[in-house]
Amino acid sequence: MLESLYELRAGSSEALCATHNLSKRCFHEPWSFASLYAALEGDYDLLLCEKDGELCGYILSLTIIDEIEIMQIAVHPEYRRQGIARMMSEQLKNLAVGITCIHLEVRLSNQAAHALYEDLGFIQSGYRKQYYAPDSNGLREDALLMTLTI
Repeated sequence: MLESLYELRAGSSEALCATHNLSKRCFHEPWSFASLYAALEGDYDLLLCEKDGELCGYILSLTIIDEIEIMQIAVHPEYRRQGIARMMSEQLKNLAVGITCIHLEVRLSNQAAHALYEDLGFIQSGYRKQYYAPDSNGLREDALLMTLTI
């Protein structure tokens, strides 16, 4: 069973270095160390997934009244396609007492993420043209906005 292999726990600034390092491995536009620090010292929540003390993945989210905005979902490249993002997303949903919906944005090209979120019950709720920073060719990718109503 997947849950027996991994530990899910709330994270705080003690996990900042590992979170930042994983962010740099996973994202074209990783948050700076200072931005992550400010988020964790502020109102953001960090859900960690660890195996034998190693950070395998995380979800960084912000709760605003009765809604959650997922800012980042990251899974270490060596642990992808093992159900970790699904497990963390389901845990976030299970912890969402009093929450009416969860929002996130995803790159238009990230078909694996689209499939996961749709399978979890998210629906497309918007579209942002040229949302992401330019790539090495100067092209800006669009974002899909997705929402899960609880």
